[in-house]
Amino acid sequence: MSLREDALGTALAAVHAALPYENTLRCLRELELSGRPTVFAVGKAAVPMARAAAEFFGSRLKAGLLITKYGHLEGFSAPGFACVEAAHPVSDENSVRAAEAAMALAASLTAEDTAVFLLSGGGSALMEKSAVPPETQREATKKLLARGAEIGEMNALRKRLSLVKGGRLAALCRPAKVLTLALSDVVSNDKSVIASGPTVADETPDAEIRRLAEKYLPDMPELLPALLNNAYPAESGDGYRFVGDINILCEAAAAEAAKRGYTAEIRDRALCGEAREAAERILLSVPEAPGKHAYIYAGETTVTLRGDGLGGRNQEMALAAALQLRGREHICFVSVGSDGTDGPTDAAGGFAGGGALPRRDARQQRFLPRAEGRRGPDNHRPHRHERKRPYAGPHGRVNACTIEVVSGQWPVASIRRSPFAVRRSPFAVRDKSC
Repeated sequence: MSLREDALGTALAAVHAALPYENTLRCLRELELSGRPTVFAVGKAAVPMARAAAEFFGSRLKAGLLITKYGHLEGFSAPGFACVEAAHPVSDENSVRAAEAAMALAASLTAEDTAVFLLSGGGSALMEKSAVPPETQREATKKLLARGAEIGEMNALRKRLSLVKGGRLAALCRPAKVLTLALSDVVSNDKSVIASGPTVADETPDAEIRRLAEKYLPDMPELLPALLNNAYPAESGDGYRFVGDINILCEAAAAEAAKRGYTAEIRDRALCGEAREAAERILLSVPEAPGKHAYIYAGETTVTLRGDGLGGRNQEMALAAALQLRGREHICFVSVGSDGTDGPTDAAGGFAGGGALPRRDARQQRFLPRAEGRRGPDNHRPHRHERKRPYAGPHGRVNACTIEVVSGQWPVASIRRSPFAVRRSPFAVRDKSC
């Protein structure tokens, strides 16, 4: 097999290891559940997780609510389940309807019931009932996304503006018992960040909220009173368990690479920062030794928007890597979103290396901004033009961070000097704390 086939096969093996249906069903079988179960499945992986719950509970299920992204429902139907599709990453009117349905269902529970939350990435936008006007909340979210806020920073602010996040939905479920199974898309597995923690009480200090508001939303001072109002009832649930996370991705990728004859090494389980800068850091730090090696990275990078380009963080990373790897057949870089989609495109990510992108196209300003950033990231078109992008579609629905694989077969002669040492980046790389 080629380096590209091996790199992509390694990444996809990681995704398969964290498939939500299988892992949710396994975790449900291991739990000691009492009371009549009511299921809240929220997120981009809600369908396979709800399908596992419907199979496990059968006729015992009292009620179910499934909330997922447009195009992810795929005709799901199960007895007792109501379904709502909504927008991501910015909420819409259906997100409000979804939140209102969840609040009504939670308020109907009694001490004889058990609320089972099945959470996955995207839940913050898909289910939203805000304490401020919806238009104001959406404008704030757009600015947080455009200004490169990390997921933990973004959700800290989102929780303060929401009537369902930060443990507020769990409080509505009382006196019922509240259990949570989560497919983590958060590097640190911080329970309060996943779907903005509807079953985890918010403990962010007011000083931190104020700092984040001043950093990312200085032009929306009218939000500060609502952000500092933490008076809504909130509680943490009675149990929380992960059905999949970044560690499963990394371990599965390393095992698959080893099966393919590579010496595998997990280099980073907490990759963060600007996507293009992260790709550059990866390639500048890749160790070289004779033989076949695979280096595994996973995390949650961001893209700061500067214009009207089309793409996603995985394609941004691959295109940035292409500038470093052009013409080098013995190295391949692949970046894949584990949920099968990368931004508002039909791609799951992108390739680089082995001649994956011609030098002429990679340097064109319309594809990737130079250091001064005259135009925003437009990283989908070069991958589409060259047909060098992995396509999965949303059917995988793993949504447990992204996975990056660098595969290479280094001959002895190429180890004399790093091939990256003489290639100066066209980007202004900053020492950014993650």
